[in-house]
Amino acid sequence: MTPKIDPEKVFKELADVLSHSGSEGFYLALVKKLEMILQVNHVLLAQISADGLEARTIAVTSHGKTIHNFTYPLRGTPCETVEPSKPCLYNGGVALKFPEDEMLIALHAESYLGMAIGDAEGRRVGLLTVLQDTKMTWPDLGREVLRIAVSQVGAEMTRQESHRRMHQLAYEDSLTHLPNRLHLQEFIAETVGSAHKRQASVGLAIVDIRRFKEINDTYGHQAGDQLLRAVAMRLQNLLGEEVYVARQSSDEYTVVLTNSSHEQLIRMVEKLQTGFSDPFSVGLRRFNVEVNIGAALYPEDSDTAGELFQHASIALDEAKAQGRTECVYDATMADKLHRKQWLLNRLTDAIRTEKLYLCYQPQVSLRTGALKGAEALCRWHDEKLGNVNPAEFIPLAEERGLIRELGAWVVRESVQQLANWQQQVGLLNWRLSINLSAQQFDDMHIVEDLAELSVPLGSKALLLELTESVMMRDPHMALDTSSRLAEAGFAMAIDDFGTGYSSLAYLQQLQLTEVKIDRSFVMKIEDSEQNRAIVAAIIAMAKGLGLSTVAEGVETAAQADILRELGCDYAQGYYFGKPVPAEDFYSTWLARQARA
Repeated sequence: MTPKIDPEKVFKELADVLSHSGSEGFYLALVKKLEMILQVNHVLLAQISADGLEARTIAVTSHGKTIHNFTYPLRGTPCETVEPSKPCLYNGGVALKFPEDEMLIALHAESYLGMAIGDAEGRRVGLLTVLQDTKMTWPDLGREVLRIAVSQVGAEMTRQESHRRMHQLAYEDSLTHLPNRLHLQEFIAETVGSAHKRQASVGLAIVDIRRFKEINDTYGHQAGDQLLRAVAMRLQNLLGEEVYVARQSSDEYTVVLTNSSHEQLIRMVEKLQTGFSDPFSVGLRRFNVEVNIGAALYPEDSDTAGELFQHASIALDEAKAQGRTECVYDATMADKLHRKQWLLNRLTDAIRTEKLYLCYQPQVSLRTGALKGAEALCRWHDEKLGNVNPAEFIPLAEERGLIRELGAWVVRESVQQLANWQQQVGLLNWRLSINLSAQQFDDMHIVEDLAELSVPLGSKALLLELTESVMMRDPHMALDTSSRLAEAGFAMAIDDFGTGYSSLAYLQQLQLTEVKIDRSFVMKIEDSEQNRAIVAAIIAMAKGLGLSTVAEGVETAAQADILRELGCDYAQGYYFGKPVPAEDFYSTWLARQARA
């Protein structure tokens, strides 16, 4: 049979439904309209998979009813290979001609008219098919209606794909295909808002990969990218689909647990810890990945979505600071952070307005008791905080990038003070010791900077102290830098010796003049045979290398006597003198030389 179709009415109704393309429900409205105006039993609209092997319906009607969407293979179907906008037409017996097409059999289809839908590049992206339970001669008008519909649907699919791609670019991390930071922010806001209405809780954990930069620098960015993808996959497999996982920055992932109690949050953090115990295989390499985890809970710890993320970040910083794998937020952490920030602001001002000052601690000969030298130590008295412990503000300056500025001030101030003393008492036959931080030592311009800062006395006035751990971080670089400093006339001492892992062969290559024995060994030298043996070994080793020895932290006469017996050259500590301002150091140690 051939359906009787009124062309004017058909195109009017088709134009009406096509005018709503882009609106919600457009596809279903279209197939319903096509079923009616073409007077057929079934209409199917489907998208073709990227590999072209199957189709997934997005709108189906059958005998006036909406059918649930389904997926079916394209192999053995009428439109398996048809090109876009070309009709695929069978007036009868279609199910017999394509026995592999189970859909035709299920719908009792006898006749078939279909067209492939193409995108802007001509690729097949969909199918629009109308079927009839009886034989039918498809009129030209019916084919034209289908062609117009296919054209409009193709444009709509292209628009939706462009929108999906834009959404993907905006909200998806291109490397791991996890939600990105922007999506994370919106998700947290939405989740917390929903939890507030339902009086529910939300748990959030930030997972940070330790020393990821080292992996990138050592093995290359390709290996680093592969590891990041592997971490993303493990997090998803570990936590399951119910838990939201996003990549928020280079080496940080965020996990959000909805409807979470404190106990559930703790269990999730423990699961995260356990999940990183097995190594990651990346190509032919295996990486043992360590992480830090900071977690917080809404509304127990936080009032807003922003606070929830902020408090988890604070907990992460606390875990790093404490050397722990994980930390769950509590209010004391925020208080500690606020003090740290306040302290940082005041320290920055103190450095730039020169409100710090130096104290000088004497170093004396254990054999004669004569002054051998002094160490310049930075001190800070704040009008609101009082005396701030160097153990608090020096690490803060290192952490926040202020240590180079602070170190430069210490060198200038030390050299100027030494010049003042020499004007008062004449030439001093010892060097003033100053400490160099890791950041200062790593600076490629350190030799030139120190030479400029040590004017007017020059490099011969200073002895530079570096901790053993700093020297061992990059032995090759340390050897090069120490050699350049020695060539420029600076003397160097290794500080806190015995706490690191330097070898005798390595020490022989460094341009050192002095070894400082760490106070932790000196403190127990009276009671511990083991500590006494360690100190004796250090002194013997130093003498073998032609280096003098200075014992730090000497507080009693007994300690001084033992060190003298063991052959230690010099000592520094409260027993001989506390660090004091320049005026007091002058009156105690230098005034006699001035009078002479």
